[in-house]
Amino acid sequence: MLLKACNRCGCLIPYGASYCTVCTPIVEAERETRRQEIKRENDRRYNKTRDPKYSQFYNGVGWRTLSAKRLQDDGFRCAWCGKIADEVDHIIEIKTPEGWERRLDYDNTRSLCHSCHNKRHNRFEKRRPTSRFKRS
Repeated sequence: MLLKACNRCGCLIPYGASYCTVCTPIVEAERETRRQEIKRENDRRYNKTRDPKYSQFYNGVGWRTLSAKRLQDDGFRCAWCGKIADEVDHIIEIKTPEGWERRLDYDNTRSLCHSCHNKRHNRFEKRRPTSRFKRS
């Protein structure tokens, strides 16, 4: 059997593994901590550009209660595709004056799955490839 040194402590381990049995849980915990720090930093950076009015609304008790009720009443099913819904969408967006007035109106909401919610707001759409040469 081929042996090599553990990447962390240097003890001999079978070839193909990166860490020994002692170091593996330590390395996994360090990776998870780094992932959480990166997520916190990305969220902080994203929330800096967001209007505080909307952040306060979406973190408020009124919206959390309304969205939980909508999901429960719809049986956690997406209104568009029927998959499991995990998000609640405003039919009239709250960025409009009329939408802001109806932000807590039950009839202005619907349950959507994550992918349908992204489609509805045109998020993460792939751009069409553009031709480098124009046709005459």
